Amino acid sequence: MSKDVDIKGVYEVAIGVPDLMEQARFWIQFGYRIGKQGELSASEAKALYNVGSAVKSVQLLHQDADHGLVRLMQWEKPVNSGIGITSHLRQEGGRWTVALTDSTLNILNHAEDAKAKGLPWNSLYPHWLQIYPMDKGEPFMDLPIGVREAFISHPLCRVAPFERYNYEKKGYGTVNPASLLKTSQFTHFGTMIRRDDDSILDFYENTLGLMRQKEYVMEGGAAHCVKGAAEIFNLTGDEVYYVTDFDDPRSSMEIKNHRSGRLKFIRMKEECDMPEVWDRQRPGSLGMSLFTYRVRSASDFRERVIKGGATEITEISNNEFGKPSFSFIAPEGSSWNLIEDADVFD
Repeated sequence: MSKDVDIKGVYEVAIGVPDLMEQARFWIQFGYRIGKQGELSASEAKALYNVGSAVKSVQLLHQDADHGLVRLMQWEKPVNSGIGITSHLRQEGGRWTVALTDSTLNILNHAEDAKAKGLPWNSLYPHWLQIYPMDKGEPFMDLPIGVREAFISHPLCRVAPFERYNYEKKGYGTVNPASLLKTSQFTHFGTMIRRDDDSILDFYENTLGLMRQKEYVMEGGAAHCVKGAAEIFNLTGDEVYYVTDFDDPRSSMEIKNHRSGRLKFIRMKEECDMPEVWDRQRPGSLGMSLFTYRVRSASDFRERVIKGGATEITEISNNEFGKPSFSFIAPEGSSWNLIEDADVFD
């Protein structure tokens, strides 16, 4: 590995939960397994996460993945109930995760059965997205290249499972065939913001050192995404949104060599109407409330984020699993925790 690489893809999604083992049992169905366990006192959690509550945590591993993991966090005194259940992703500051699966319908079958039992679930039917359009392709004659992407939502999680058709990306998600829901680790992680200028996101490239993929525009009225985009992002009329991806620096601009662990920003114009939920998507909240990265040196990255304009930067201290870590809020509003683990960079 190049000596210049000192950060990898998104490491974990941290989820505030009322019961660690109950939620671990749920995520095991997605191919995860219980790994490290640990806890912090209220004073230790205040120092690291700016949350004055004791916390117990369990990390969930997925096969041999070094990214796309889950950290369940049970706060003694949660600061709020989180974003709650949603029928779409149109919330500024809202977080979600994405995973490859062998069958989106298999997952939706469970979501629909849960709704029928009166459980708090929402779901959207898998829509077709021809992500690599075939300029010379002919329906019923040539193989279409794309995905079927669905959406499921619960007060504690928002996940978009997707299924591939007629293409492979070996470095972008590995399904656990032994799991009930036959899914991969989380391949990418999303956040929605409302800004006219994308320079607010330069922090992720210039400060954290991630690979910035080309930004592209999606229109609600475009034929290839009208149904899926309109439903998932609750678009109205001809609203336009912009997509900016930040990859593990070991990734590539070539599609076939993309690595998962991607961070995806969906950016809409400031004039767009949407609720702001930043305060319900931060540590101490229930639900998906924090993303993490592993880095070579916490002290180096702390200096970087100070210069890069981050706020609410904590001092470096050991997290629940004994790793040097610190937290901050990035310029656009997302909360982060960086974890030093130099051994994985050697």
